[in-house]
Amino acid sequence: MNKFNLATILAGCISMIAGCSTPDGNNWVKDGMPRSEAQQAYAECKYEAESSTATIGTGGRPPRTWGDAIGEGIGDGIAKGMEQSDLIKDCMRARGFTQ
Repeated sequence: MNKFNLATILAGCISMIAGCSTPDGNNWVKDGMPRSEAQQAYAECKYEAESSTATIGTGGRPPRTWGDAIGEGIGDGIAKGMEQSDLIKDCMRARGFTQ
């Protein structure tokens, strides 16, 4: 396994571990709104973000090697996660929440 593939796999593992600690809406607040409603709004925004990014990584030509497949999968996962995070933040801010 070359150094690039190893670095890509390592970066993907770190990203997945970091993804496990993502907030569940507890860090979003809005004056006069109970935490349960903030969590519901977060869940709705998360659902919308997941729906909007469902096609990331589904196109293109098939990978040539197993290593390419893993690398592309990790890269697509990272890109999808970053896009979802941005969409959730934009959605929550549009609903009047702050962090």
